[in-house]
Amino acid sequence: MSALITCLIVEDEPLAMQLMEDYIRKLPMLHLKGKCYDALEAMEWLKHHKADVIFLDINLPALSGLEMAALIPKDQRIIFTTAYAEHALDSFAFHVIDYLLKPVSFKRFLHAIQKLQLQIRTFETNDIPAKEPDLLFIKSGRTVINIRFTDILYIEANKEYLQIHTKDQKHLVYKRMKDMAASLPASFIRIHNSYIINLQHLQKTDVQSVQINDKELPVSSSYKEALQAKLKGYLL
Repeated sequence: MSALITCLIVEDEPLAMQLMEDYIRKLPMLHLKGKCYDALEAMEWLKHHKADVIFLDINLPALSGLEMAALIPKDQRIIFTTAYAEHALDSFAFHVIDYLLKPVSFKRFLHAIQKLQLQIRTFETNDIPAKEPDLLFIKSGRTVINIRFTDILYIEANKEYLQIHTKDQKHLVYKRMKDMAASLPASFIRIHNSYIINLQHLQKTDVQSVQINDKELPVSSSYKEALQAKLKGYLL
């Protein structure tokens, strides 16, 4: 693969298309090779061209981004974009580098590109999947504390702060829930506007709540389907 990362944008909203174009053009390692306004046009484009990564909107006319992803080669790298968080879990059935929730900030876009570069470097070196980080670093006053992801039970929204719960401690950090969710490994899932849980510590669940370390937490209706779909992958 060349030093440049070639990109295809598939997006039906002109303003969102323009934003993605602007972001791509800001980064010298990216090259915009094509843009399509629906999945059918993109499928035709892919018959004659290749792109290292597709920025693929999920909510497209006629054929959705998820439906398109199921029809193209499974090794095609995809960064999904959508305004609806509930599609995130379904998207990871494909070769997804990241999932960007609209409106996409440049900082969040850059984070996705860094993940893409890491995945490409790893593939080119030895074809071994990139290892997820083990630690989360948080600032508490003048001190930086590291917490192992495996030690986190759940994360709770507390006004403009988040409270990170481990078995022995609680850590208060100034961060948005959406940004925190984007920085966590696959074992974490959001179950409520106020809660993200670590599935490694899930004791039991029903349609309305989960139990983590003997603490019962509510599951909201907007996140229930995503949780159930996630758990299906672990059921015997």
